[in-house]
Amino acid sequence: MGLDYQGKDFMNVIGDRRSCRFYDPNRPVEPEKIQAICQAARTASHMGNANAVTITIVSKQETKDAFTKIVSSFNIPMAQMAPVSLVFALDRKWWFEGLPEMLPKIFKLGAINPSHGWSLDNIENSTLPRLTTFPDPVVSYMLSCETGMAMAQAQLMATALGLGCCAYAGVPPKIGELLGFPETAQFVWAMAIGYPGETVESMGMRPRRAYGDIIYQEKFGTPAIADPAVDEELTKLGVLQPESALTPERLAAINAAAEQMGLPTRTDENG
Repeated sequence: MGLDYQGKDFMNVIGDRRSCRFYDPNRPVEPEKIQAICQAARTASHMGNANAVTITIVSKQETKDAFTKIVSSFNIPMAQMAPVSLVFALDRKWWFEGLPEMLPKIFKLGAINPSHGWSLDNIENSTLPRLTTFPDPVVSYMLSCETGMAMAQAQLMATALGLGCCAYAGVPPKIGELLGFPETAQFVWAMAIGYPGETVESMGMRPRRAYGDIIYQEKFGTPAIADPAVDEELTKLGVLQPESALTPERLAAINAAAEQMGLPTRTDENG
C-alpha cells in the first residue's frame, strides 16, 4: 500500500502541526507510516552521532492497557484513543559506547574535519576522554536535548503523512519497568500517533507569546523585532495560521469527539 504520501508542502507541514488530543480509535495507523515516523526521528541531528535516542513502539492492546495506567491522568483518554504511542527514551550506554565508535567514523567520512580542529589524535586523546567521563546527570541532560530534536522530526513526519500527534508524560520508573528498560535507559516523553478525530482548522494554531517576548536579539531579554512583511509571507505560505478559538463550531467538534469515546463533554464556553 505504501505511504500514500500526497506531497504536502513543507511550509504547511510546519503550520498544520497540532497537539492533537482526539483520535479515531477505529482507524489503525499503517505500519509503514510508523516506520517512516521512526526513520525521521532516527535521522535527526545527534551530537557525535552517538545514536543514544531510542523509541519503543506501543501498539498491542495488552501493552496499551498497562501503559495507560502509568501516564498522567489527563493523558489517559488520549493514550487510549491513539492506536499507537511512541515512547522516546535516552540510553546513556550509547553515549559512552557510541561516541568511541562514531566520532572516528564521521571523521573518516569527512563530517568533521581538520579545518575545525579535528583529528583522529584529537578524538582519541582529548575529546573522547573528556566526553566519556561526564557524570550521568550531565549525559542525561544532553541526551534529553537530542531526544527533543528526534521528536520534532517525528511530529513533522506524522503531520506530513496526515496523522495527528501529541507528546505526553508518564511515570518514568514504572514505564521503564513495563517496557523492560535497562538501567542506562531513561524515559523522556511518549507521543500519541493516530488519525485525528478533529480537524486542523478546528484545533487552530495554539496561542504563543509575542515574537519579541520569546525571541531575543544579542542579549537575553532584548526583544528581537519581527518584520511584518515576513510574517505576512509566512501566513500566505501556511506557516502562520489562525489561532485557536472556542467558537460554537469548535465546541461542537470537541463534544462530538468526546461523545464518540464516552468522555465528558463541555457544557458551556468555560467548560
